[in-house]
Amino acid sequence: MKNLIIIILLFNSLCSFGQNHLAKSKLLKSKHIKIDSIEVQVSIYEYGEIVTESYFEKSKSKLSVAYLKFAKSSYKISTRENSLMPEDFWRTNEFDFENGKVLNGKERFHFSGKMSGIFGKTDKEYRESFNKSLNSEFVEKYVVELFEKIKNYR
Repeated sequence: MKNLIIIILLFNSLCSFGQNHLAKSKLLKSKHIKIDSIEVQVSIYEYGEIVTESYFEKSKSKLSVAYLKFAKSSYKISTRENSLMPEDFWRTNEFDFENGKVLNGKERFHFSGKMSGIFGKTDKEYRESFNKSLNSEFVEKYVVELFEKIKNYR
């Protein structure tokens, strides 16, 4: 049992280590915009990184979107929506974005090693803890529309 706990803690620290990518990038500017009823905080970092935090007033949901530039007109897009269940459970969508088109979308569910007390729930219960309107199809369209609105802020 002790070895299992050590392995879980080690795995959790390794996963956390990989998520600090933007901590080393320099913030160039930050701006607050409104798109219809969506409040968006846009942060521009050096090396072409754009990070947004969208707050949907109607559904009271938040969606984080990061655009990581890796070629002249190519980006990796990663979104994150926290669950309504515990804070340590979230859903991501990852896309490749080239020449204005979204490619290779992947939806994933994540949880940290801090979670406790929710095991035994079904996949349906996990999925219901997220905003239904922020499904993969909507997010795929939203990241393109959002990029068109913010691309000139660099």
